[in-house]
Amino acid sequence: MGRFIGRNIGRAITAITELYATSGIYTLSDQYWHRKQNRWKEPPLSATGGVIYTPGNGYRYHVFSAGPDSFTVTYTGGLTSVELLAVGGGANSTGPYRGGSGGGGVVHATTVPIVQDDVYAISVANTRTSAGAGYDTTFAHPIGTITAKGGGIGGSYPGSGQPGGSGGGEQDSGDGIGTGTQPTLNTPWVPQTGFNQYGNPGGAGRNTGAYHSGGGGGAGESGGQAYPPSTNASGGDGGRGIPVSGFEYPLIGLDPVDNASEANSPTSNHYGGGGGGWGYQLNPNGVPRYRAYGGGGSGAGQSPGSYPASGTNGLGGGGGGTSGNGGSGILVIRYLY
Repeated sequence: MGRFIGRNIGRAITAITELYATSGIYTLSDQYWHRKQNRWKEPPLSATGGVIYTPGNGYRYHVFSAGPDSFTVTYTGGLTSVELLAVGGGANSTGPYRGGSGGGGVVHATTVPIVQDDVYAISVANTRTSAGAGYDTTFAHPIGTITAKGGGIGGSYPGSGQPGGSGGGEQDSGDGIGTGTQPTLNTPWVPQTGFNQYGNPGGAGRNTGAYHSGGGGGAGESGGQAYPPSTNASGGDGGRGIPVSGFEYPLIGLDPVDNASEANSPTSNHYGGGGGGWGYQLNPNGVPRYRAYGGGGSGAGQSPGSYPASGTNGLGGGGGGTSGNGGSGILVIRYLY
């Protein structure tokens, strides 16, 4: 098929056997001809920031861990948006006798607009090693900063569970549970196509001569209520995190964790699990739920000592109601590649 060379049209013939233009130097006329035949293949989006993974599923991932960083778009490759997952940090319920801590709030946005040469500042929640709310994870953008809120600390007599991305569990009946505030945040983004955010309240506690506390809320469900004395007075379950398809742990450099002693996600893609509440006995149900899906820490008495009370780093897991650290958050950007 003929090609355009300089100002001479039709004077030279070059055989093109490829369906798409291959790499090389093309004149404007060459480019015009290939575009007209829908055979011009744009180079992929080019960007820097975080740790980059290309796992072979058609996407490239930029993974940002605890601390400040930035995402810089050097070439859009014809793309106008990227997909984003942001997870706040879990809270720390330094105990004993506390309600479980809330997991970090989770934001999943499938259509985040990008502009070539723009730089987007990022801050990812660190591990919470002392009693307190989890830290926030943020992504600065002209529409408005996207915030994945840190989890709320579990209650300790006489205080209530505290609000957060997902709220802290109640220690004693009547003290009050922590609300999950994540669904009320990021107002400018709520109308945007494909924008979703997740967070839930903590669970209720009981006092029947001894405290046994509610579980911290998770991104996928509320924290569980403490069990009554007739069922061994164990603490409430931590609320499970939310599964996010396309962000499975092995795709982004995390180990698959599908057992109860770790993050306990059977699909290896749960984020923002809540911590279990303080209790005195093993969880009484038929299949002991030692840790919530998505990295929630275990509550004392609720599990054997081999099940960590701290939330899992990188998943925003809330600490259990017995001195469990809050897990750090994560921010992941992916796009077709």
